[in-house]
Amino acid sequence: MPAWPSVGILHLMDIQNSLRLDQPALYRLCLQGHVRAKWDDWLQNAVVTFEDRQTTLNGEVRDQAALFGLLSFVRNLGVVLIVVELIQPM
Repeated sequence: MPAWPSVGILHLMDIQNSLRLDQPALYRLCLQGHVRAKWDDWLQNAVVTFEDRQTTLNGEVRDQAALFGLLSFVRNLGVVLIVVELIQPM
């Protein structure tokens, strides 16, 4: 089993303790390839960038249910999900 850096685990624990299921948060998603889709249904104030055969999405997700809906949408597009990162709880 890989050794996880203790700083990363502590940071993750701090975030988990501060984020509620019904709370909006800023997320970053990275997808393989240049993916053009209607992201406004899933992300508020979405910023989409295309670079090095990768699509990066930054935006606010209204709650955890919406996050899972977004992840299902990405899965249904049939693209590779590289990263999901919580940037900041709102």
